[in-house]
Amino acid sequence: MVLIEWSEDFSVGVPELDKDHQELIDDINDLYEQLGSGRDELTVMDFLDAVYAAAREHFVREEAIMLEHIHPGYEDHKAEHGRFLERMGELMDGYQDDVQNDDGGMSLWLSHWFVNHFQVHDARLHTLADKNTQQP
Repeated sequence: MVLIEWSEDFSVGVPELDKDHQELIDDINDLYEQLGSGRDELTVMDFLDAVYAAAREHFVREEAIMLEHIHPGYEDHKAEHGRFLERMGELMDGYQDDVQNDDGGMSLWLSHWFVNHFQVHDARLHTLADKNTQQP
């Protein structure tokens, strides 16, 4: 089952960020599949680590691009990334402590977070793509 389907609606017009977003969607969908298939704790932890690492790398890249283009809302956007990483760490710790009780709620949280974050924050990154196309 797919939680999030990539759509051009998720495109911000910055190719490297769009690629990251597509990969994060794939990672979230893979995690959901692993949680639903009753995989062992180490396998699921590997997927969680991969999602965390991919998100962290993406956030660094996205924040650098935002700084380069003096994007309004940078501080709030960066703070949201920090809150995500903190919450993700808590969920990972909780998963290790209580493997039996995760029924896919973690991947559902990830999918809701991604869609909401995109709609509230990342959608504003279209202005960066617009600036890039207007340069001589």
